[in-house]
Amino acid sequence: MPEDLRVAALRPLPFISVALLLALAACQKGPEKTPAEQEEDTFHNVCARCHGQDGTGGPPDSLGNPGPKNFTDITFQRSMTDAQIKNAIENGNRGMPAFGAVFTPAQIGLLVAHVRRFGPDGQKRDAP
Repeated sequence: MPEDLRVAALRPLPFISVALLLALAACQKGPEKTPAEQEEDTFHNVCARCHGQDGTGGPPDSLGNPGPKNFTDITFQRSMTDAQIKNAIENGNRGMPAFGAVFTPAQIGLLVAHVRRFGPDGQKRDAP
């Protein structure tokens, strides 16, 4: 290939590079979600599969094990501390898988807060 043709072939390279950079920039994630949006998304995408979007839990499984906890149950809300809910999320509990390796501590904190919002007070509880 003559040198003139090689130079001519390389001329569009800067334009192609800029076009690729613009395309990559357009594919970037949108703005960061607020903690409230993260909390809602995480609960909706993970927890609601078993506990329901409304937090009311579910029926016992086919082996007769108790179903997922009903977060709207006042007895549940009053009997569990935030630390106990956090522990259940991190380590699992009665058929619930452990999510400690899946979620960050901040995400787990958001989920604890979300579980509390189903209660009558919608507040954290540090002691039973």
